[in-house]
Amino acid sequence: MKPTKNSSMMGQYLMRFTGTDTKKVRVIPGFHLTLGITVAMLSILILIPLASVMVYSLRMDPKDFWSVISDSNVLWAFATSIVFSLIAALINCVFGVVVAWTLVRYDFPFKRILDGLIELPFCLPTAVAGITLSKMYSDTGEIGGPLSRIGIRVSYTHLGLMVALVFIGLPFVVRAVQPVLEKLNPAYEEAAYILGASGCQTFRKVILKELTPALLTGFGLAFARGIGEYGSVIYISGNSAREHTQVVSYIIMQKLNYMDYESATAIALVLLIISFVLLFLINMVQAYQSRRTSGGDIISSKPGDALPKSKGTRRVLIAVTVLFILFALFLPLVSIIRNSLSKGFGFYLDSLTTDYVTSALFVTILATLVTLAVNTFFGIVASFAITRFDFRGKQVLSTLIDIPFSISPVIAGLSYIMTFGRLGWAYPLLEWINDTFGTDFQVVFALPGVILATIFVTFPFVSREIIPVLNAVGTDEEEAAAAMGAKGFTIFRKITFPHMKWALVYGMILCAARALGEFGAVNALSKTRGGTFTLPLEIDALYLSGDSDSITAAFSVSSLLVIMAIIVLVIRNIFEHGGRVKER
Repeated sequence: MKPTKNSSMMGQYLMRFTGTDTKKVRVIPGFHLTLGITVAMLSILILIPLASVMVYSLRMDPKDFWSVISDSNVLWAFATSIVFSLIAALINCVFGVVVAWTLVRYDFPFKRILDGLIELPFCLPTAVAGITLSKMYSDTGEIGGPLSRIGIRVSYTHLGLMVALVFIGLPFVVRAVQPVLEKLNPAYEEAAYILGASGCQTFRKVILKELTPALLTGFGLAFARGIGEYGSVIYISGNSAREHTQVVSYIIMQKLNYMDYESATAIALVLLIISFVLLFLINMVQAYQSRRTSGGDIISSKPGDALPKSKGTRRVLIAVTVLFILFALFLPLVSIIRNSLSKGFGFYLDSLTTDYVTSALFVTILATLVTLAVNTFFGIVASFAITRFDFRGKQVLSTLIDIPFSISPVIAGLSYIMTFGRLGWAYPLLEWINDTFGTDFQVVFALPGVILATIFVTFPFVSREIIPVLNAVGTDEEEAAAAMGAKGFTIFRKITFPHMKWALVYGMILCAARALGEFGAVNALSKTRGGTFTLPLEIDALYLSGDSDSITAAFSVSSLLVIMAIIVLVIRNIFEHGGRVKER
């Protein structure tokens, strides 16, 4: 058997001299332990709850199932979600390439700040993004006001829905394309320039071909995220059945609120199938991209490398990038701060010190800390198992870990309801435990459910930061240490961990930021204001109350999460810069 492209030097020696397959002779210890923990945690926290949704929906009579999913409102909701997610993803592909190109190839003032803002939609709670965009683009808002005077309405229309989907999808494209541009060999561009190709021809025939796999990955992730999006779109879209501005996640949440679990699971099953197909295609593209780049002559490029660029093009691209980031990402931050202080600093402080807000802050921090501990442990173990060993089903396992990236957060909440709720298969077990031990432990509509939902939606964040780094490093050092008799934990502590530590920090920061702002999943599992509400749910309750003071208070509480998001971005930027300096 021939060694694969990823076979390490030690593995090739073993195969050459022993005639055995290195997939069977594993030099590095810890395979069974790490794989067992990975599969167990993935099954318990993700796969089994999702299976509960599938099993419950498949119990329905086929006629009833078809009646639910063929309802005109449901079909329109699917059409709205798919069509506008597709349009938003295409817009993000265009602007994502422009932004990534500008950030990689040009130096200009405040570049690092703008680069850090790209991940704001990851860190900013979707509920906060939703109310902010809705206010900004309303007929009296900072952007919506001038547009309404020329006859363009944004909030509560399809256009508003698309604005929200562009906002949440942009980071997926930029962060997929940016690393490829950073490592692209400038010799290709220089050769095209010497042969007489224009800048446009070089980009279209040379650069774009190299970017296509990464661009497709970013497009797929943005598209999948948009189809299942809930928090950022429900405020700005209007949710009107007559105007067809309802999205499919909103329909599922409606069914849950009316306790129509059969309809909710039927619609969720269709959405799950769409998400799984998209995730499968995304992983195929990523695998193809990995095969294309492994062992290739990719050389890190710096600003100013490659073909000569006209000053006019440079200025235009920088201007487009700066304006796009300012309007799409920076102005929402300014709007939140302005609205939160609109009634004075005293009102602002009073809004942050109510019993409801302090209770929500406690629940949010507790859920975030537990989530961070669980997902950090899983991320380390799973990334070690996937990158240090070859085994059957590795690509499938890697794909399954990414499931929370592509499905609606509402489905995450629904999956735990159908597992631990009164109709769930685990509910009798909970009842037996409570009767036996005299406890009153609950998952649904209780704190454990909030924590589980938060773990679900942030599950892949840490592992997805570590895996590419460990893949790039290879396994030579670990195999050499194992051959000399080093134990598993010693190998991890002295060799593997130093390689992964910066990626681990990035993943933990992003995981914590996403956990702080989770809305859709916990909204399905938390119903007690002052008890199990998190900060995003408290913001939602204040905003929907309708009166002026409550809306201002909602923005005041939103500013807390904005401050946290900014702190997260600053810390990540500092660690990323420090990591790059140390690598040099």
